[in-house]
Amino acid sequence: MKDKKILAGVIALLGVLCLVCGFLLLRGDPSPEPVPTATASPTAEPTAAPSLEPESSSESSQEEPYASPIDFPALQEGNPDIYAWLQIPGTEFDFPIVQRAGDDSFYLTHDSDGKESPAGAIFTESAYNTTTMEDLLTVAYGHQMHAGTMFGKLQETYSQENALEDYGEIVVYLPEKELHYTVFAAVPYDNRHILYNYDPTDSRRVTAFLNSVYEVREIGAQFSDRVTVSPEDNILVLSTCLTGNSQKRYLVLAVCQTVID
Repeated sequence: MKDKKILAGVIALLGVLCLVCGFLLLRGDPSPEPVPTATASPTAEPTAAPSLEPESSSESSQEEPYASPIDFPALQEGNPDIYAWLQIPGTEFDFPIVQRAGDDSFYLTHDSDGKESPAGAIFTESAYNTTTMEDLLTVAYGHQMHAGTMFGKLQETYSQENALEDYGEIVVYLPEKELHYTVFAAVPYDNRHILYNYDPTDSRRVTAFLNSVYEVREIGAQFSDRVTVSPEDNILVLSTCLTGNSQKRYLVLAVCQTVID
């Protein structure tokens, strides 16, 4: 009898164990899965986004320096006073511009090589103008030679019909740049010294000079209605004697509108 009770107890215990195991199998492991730890690995280099801009070589990306068509080194070797070159396309005006520091009358009687000549040269005055052509008002002088040299044909050229359109461009070359001017007036004028009376560094005095030019009503005066000029512009005046009256002057005035450097 006692053996039967022991056997029944064992069977009961085994049954309980079977129930517990079945319950655990059905429920599953409630613990979360371990998160894998990231291991260090070599970082790949980021791939650069393709550029939409065309690649250019270092040579093409650098602008070519300005090269003057005038051989200034050779000219200045012969005469260091040569600092610019004047051209009026479509005409014979094609001259160096000179300036003698401290002697503004020198080129009245000397050519651009510095040699004595009654024709003189095309020159500016160091007392009033720099050699940069950056003054508000620059006056270039030249004799009115009967042979037509220097500014001998200036009045004849700009007295023609449509002259301001046909010969409306003046080009001044410097070693480091070129300046393109547009002619806006050509007039007979009195013999006052322009730069002495109208300070080329003072825009108000330049305005006064321009007003005096526009007031000219003499025969032969021409004005362009296509060109706007302000006293802040760089203005070039070509000055020579008036034909038939050496006590008066003939002026061609142009404003700088393009700089190439």
